[in-house]
Parts: sequence; C-alpha cells; structure tokens
Amino acid sequence: MSETSTPGRGLRVLRAPETLLDEPGARLSHGGVLDTPSGLFTVLALERRPGPPRPAGSVSPWLVYLTEPGRRDALLALPGLFGDAEHGVQVTVCSFGPVRDPGRLVMAVHHPDLPRSLGVFLDSPVTPSSSAAWLVEPAVLPPPAPQPVQVWHTGLLRIRNLLFTHLEATPDSPGTAGGPGTPDLVDDPAWDLSSRRPEGTPRPLQAGFPDGAHHRRGAASAGPGHSSYDGILSAPDSPALFTWTCHPCGTTAEQTVRPR
Repeated sequence: MSETSTPGRGLRVLRAPETLLDEPGARLSHGGVLDTPSGLFTVLALERRPGPPRPAGSVSPWLVYLTEPGRRDALLALPGLFGDAEHGVQVTVCSFGPVRDPGRLVMAVHHPDLPRSLGVFLDSPVTPSSSAAWLVEPAVLPPPAPQPVQVWHTGLLRIRNLLFTHLEATPDSPGTAGGPGTPDLVDDPAWDLSSRRPEGTPRPLQAGFPDGAHHRRGAASAGPGHSSYDGILSAPDSPALFTWTCHPCGTTAEQTVRPR
C-alpha cells in the first residue's frame, strides 16, 4: 500500500481548478482539466439555489465541448450528472476522449440556467479558484505488479463543505479504449457491477473515509474500456484518512485530508 497517491505515467494536469462564473444565484467552477489515460477530462461544479428536480429520463441541459477557434466542428462531451440537492451543488463529469493537441483548444460550456455561455482557452494563464480547490491532487494509483489497466483519480475537490472524487480504471493499451485488443472491463467477473456479483464481494472501485464516514452520494458505472466511481462526501472537521482502492488490481492509495 502506498502512503500517498503519486502522479504517475499517463496523467497530466493541464489546468488547476478555476471559477468560470461567480454571480448572485450561480457560481460555476471546473475541478481541473486533466489529460488522463482515457483522454481529456474535467469536472464542472455548479453552485446555486436548489431548484425543482428534473423529471426522470429527461435530457441533460448541459452542452460542453472542445473546439479550435475558427473551426465549425467540435468534440462533444457526454456529461454525467451527479449532485447534492441539499447543498445546492451539481457536479457534471465530462470525458472527451483522446485529444492530440489540447493546448490549441477552447472548452465551451452552455447551460440554460447560466446568464451566458462560458469558455476557457486551455493554453491561457490559469486564475486559481477561490471556491473550488484540491485537497488532494489528481494521481495514478501505482500497481503492486504490472497490470493491463491504469487506475487514476481526479483528486479530492472541495466545493463549499463538500468533497468530490472520480476514480477510474482504463485499459493500458494503445489506441482508443474499447478498440481491438482492449481488455473488456464489462464481462470480466472481477469488474462486475451487477447483482450477479457474489455476496460479500466488494465493488471493483471504492473511494472514501474509513467505515463510510462522511459519505453522501456514490455511483459506479462501467462500459467497454472503462470502470469508474464518483463520490460526494462531507468535508471532515479534523484530519482524516481518505483511500482510493481498485480491488481487481490489488492497488490502494491513501492520503490524510486536512480541513482548510
């Protein structure tokens, strides 16, 4: 077991967390823009007064994409929504896939509740956020032995009194995840998320404080070429040990989280 999570091969921080909009009633920040083993990745955190819940099955109101200035095409993210209505925070997980030259791109964000469309040039100077910050920086979990997958996390992001983390396992093979020769993380029993998993068998990926302390929301997902876990937790009032674990790989990283 490692005492801290380490940066590792395949993970690069392009931008630290920034606040893109701060106006009465709404504040939008991104939780860092990362070049990860599965491609370009970011998390958007929208803080606002709690509104009515969206109907089940409704289409996401978010439109998030990457484009090069002057072009008429774009690389679209399919946002995954995750939130805490009690605190009025909505987290949007955006995975864009592999990007060859991210420094030339602008990330655009549209939402009907925002007063205007927002954008950030990925090669522009970073303005550190006053409301969203990493208590732990993103890292790759070092495996105890060579593995066919890489396991990485987006750090531990603090928004108000909440913490968010995304933990993902991505096949460590050339080309696009899910392509020929890519290990399948859906059919492999070790990565099973269904009710067919043997009783007492832990989920493949876990992240949190000991004994489930401070846990608020958690969701696991999987598809050809990836398995992931998203978690929202309450920020602890005193130092506490946070752990990211990948059971199929037998790898764990932990970090003591200190309140700020």
